[in-house]
Amino acid sequence: MKNYLKDKNNKIKASQNYIVVIGSKPKSFLPNINPKKIYTANLAIERLDFYLEKNPNLNAVSVVGNNFFNINYYVEKLKKYKLKELITTNGRVNLEKHFDAEFVKNLNYRYLENKGRDLQKKYFNSLIFRVADLGLIFTNKNLIIGFLRFIYNITIKRRKPMGLTTGCLTILLALSENVESKIIVAGIGLEGGKHYYHSNRSYPDYRGWADAYLMKHLPNSFKNRLETTDLNFSKIVGIKLFNDELK
Repeated sequence: MKNYLKDKNNKIKASQNYIVVIGSKPKSFLPNINPKKIYTANLAIERLDFYLEKNPNLNAVSVVGNNFFNINYYVEKLKKYKLKELITTNGRVNLEKHFDAEFVKNLNYRYLENKGRDLQKKYFNSLIFRVADLGLIFTNKNLIIGFLRFIYNITIKRRKPMGLTTGCLTILLALSENVESKIIVAGIGLEGGKHYYHSNRSYPDYRGWADAYLMKHLPNSFKNRLETTDLNFSKIVGIKLFNDELK
């Protein structure tokens, strides 16, 4: 990867009060700093190379959906980087099926239930949480079909609110766990498109709409500590664009 934030001497800037959250939006910029901690969402774990080359002892946390343990590429990356902390978003995973006993012993493993909805409800009221699902309507080319899908999900399927995707849930985790730090977000754009590098899956437009709506409704105390390297994210949420020496 060549698109990094660099100073005039091509050296990483030291900034120990920063936490970096990395998502998997293609061609996104990384902040060229020396953060005290990094959170990666799903397969964005592969973007740790840049930081670990500079600081092999970097404190890094992988936040991942449980289904990613069916993807051997992710499992191998977790082994390679020997991360000390792992958070799964939808209940406990039997790690012994994927890793040896020594690896599991040295891993600080935590898990969220219910795709992190309980954490999200601490910061979003029930109405905001449900309104975020309106993306099913507004991102559909046929509003009538979108409206019917929205009603079907609520009344027939009785589905819970979608809530945040793993990328934005990772941002919420970083904000709630590091209350004295600023959070820089990279690789999360709040719009549909390619989701991560080693898959043909895409990030649906309606999930991008929901993420954008919820992030705009974060408490101001959280938004005041957020910065991003993504222009679209900055405009939508109304936070500072971190753009030092962008290339």
